[in-house]
Amino acid sequence: MEKEQCSKVVKCALFNGIILKRSTSEDVYKNLFCNASKEKWTTCKRYQVSEKAGKCADWILPNSTLTVDEIIKKMKEKGELV
Repeated sequence: MEKEQCSKVVKCALFNGIILKRSTSEDVYKNLFCNASKEKWTTCKRYQVSEKAGKCADWILPNSTLTVDEIIKKMKEKGELV
């Protein structure tokens, strides 16, 4: 399967070094999700939340164990989503 880059990278805080500050973990996430096939990056919780809610909070990582709905609920509770 050919690699593609996630369509959300332009605005993604993880991809742009804001969340993990250019760490080794950031590189791993990029390789597993952002720079992989569409089949992979569409499994990213950041991508899924952004698709459903229109944005994604910085505390969410691609492999979060929370469901998309749980994440959105927490974002609303924290005032990060209206």
